[in-house]
Amino acid sequence: MERTVTLPAERGRGNSGLAWLTDGWDFYTGMLPRLLPAILAVPLLSVPVYFLADRYASVWPGYVWMAAVIIPLEAGVTLFYIRTARGRGSLRDLFYGFSIYFRAVALTLIFSMMLLGGFTLLIVPGILIMLAYSFGEYALVDEDLPVRDCFLRSAAITQGHRTDLFPVLGLMVLIEVFAPSMIDIGSVKAPSVTLKTGFWDVAGHALKNFVFIPWLNCSAAIAYCRLKDRADRRRRTARDGTGDEPADREPPAEG
Repeated sequence: MERTVTLPAERGRGNSGLAWLTDGWDFYTGMLPRLLPAILAVPLLSVPVYFLADRYASVWPGYVWMAAVIIPLEAGVTLFYIRTARGRGSLRDLFYGFSIYFRAVALTLIFSMMLLGGFTLLIVPGILIMLAYSFGEYALVDEDLPVRDCFLRSAAITQGHRTDLFPVLGLMVLIEVFAPSMIDIGSVKAPSVTLKTGFWDVAGHALKNFVFIPWLNCSAAIAYCRLKDRADRRRRTARDGTGDEPADREPPAEG
């Protein structure tokens, strides 16, 4: 009997932090050759940030590069992960963020300021903002919404599952903050870039950029797709007036 292929965005192990992380790992390892362009794009195109900071002894040229290239590229990478999880990803998706450039930059800046304000005042508001609105960029690239509606859509999609998202998003934050890096930019006021070649610096940098971050991006894409499908079913049920939300489908049988 022919084995049924289950796409990463389908039911899999269900909707929970552990299920998303486990299915995300299967997604990452099972589709690694197809994911390589998305995995390599941001680390490689981030190199000019450090070159510009070192060349001009200022972080501002690097910020300009990030706004011009990295932010729209990250939006395209997000779309690539979403569509690949649904079985129809294309390399063209990586450049989609440039077609919605101003909205991508606006959403990133607004979300960053919201997070900064939340974490500056108290830790808990920052965590709540992160859990409720982290799928704003996903809604932007997947549904082509205005910036304000992206935040509202993210809040609707994550409703009822925000604590489940904490392991995925929390790991992303921890890895970004604590993983070692081969590149040290020094002082923000007077940046001077140095390359660190210690074993742990090289190994940690590679594991972060080529294993952990891609794995968590796969997990987040799966979480978004499943929660979006759930929210859409709930919305259709409310619109049709057919009663309670249908129960989540059981995982497809394997074999």
